[in-house]
Parts: sequence; C-alpha cells; structure tokens
Amino acid sequence: MKAHNPHELLARLNEIAAGLPFEVTTRPMMGGFIGYADGKVFVSISSGGLGVKLLPADQERALARPGATRMRHSADQPYSKTYITLSDKDIADDDVLTEWLLLAAKTAPAPKPRKKS
Repeated sequence: MKAHNPHELLARLNEIAAGLPFEVTTRPMMGGFIGYADGKVFVSISSGGLGVKLLPADQERALARPGATRMRHSADQPYSKTYITLSDKDIADDDVLTEWLLLAAKTAPAPKPRKKS
C-alpha cells in the first residue's frame, strides 16, 4: 500500500473545489480529512489516499479504472465498503477527478439529524 500525504491531497481537493457547483468544506479527522459537499460527506483523505464515497454500482465502475482500489486508511485497517481510492493519475487529471467528485456529491446521503439531549 502506497502512503500518501493527506495535506497534498487536501490541497488538490481545494484546487478543484473552486470549479465545483457546490460548497466544499473539510474537517480534520484521525490524521486525515473528511470532505463535505454542501454538508454531505463525499470524500475521505488519509495516508491511504483520496477516496470518493460511492454507491455500489458506481464502485464497480470506479474499481474498473487502472489503479483504483477500495480505500484503506492504513495497512492494518480493513478495506472500506463505501470509499474507492482513485489512482494518482486520476487525481492529477482535472476532468477525471471532477467527474468522480460530482458523482460522489450527487449520491452522498444527507447528514443524519442529531439527537437532542
């Protein structure tokens, strides 16, 4: 498993975010970042790479791309059931990265309501 620099991947997400039709925000999370599209979780960034949150049918299409894998935040962690890590080549390609970010944002579930105390 190749180790990625989460800060470099965050910078790449922020670079692309300006051209997306929704607001992208991020929060630090366990050594990486979680990305939100208009408040909905749509990407995970860690030393495991940049993972887009996809529905099962879209996951299969993403996994067919060279270099794409199920996300693992570290070598001792299980594979994700919902996040697909894109290849370095796809992350570097503005059009390809934008396509997957748009899809992830479109299919991201709305946040669950918080329980009142």
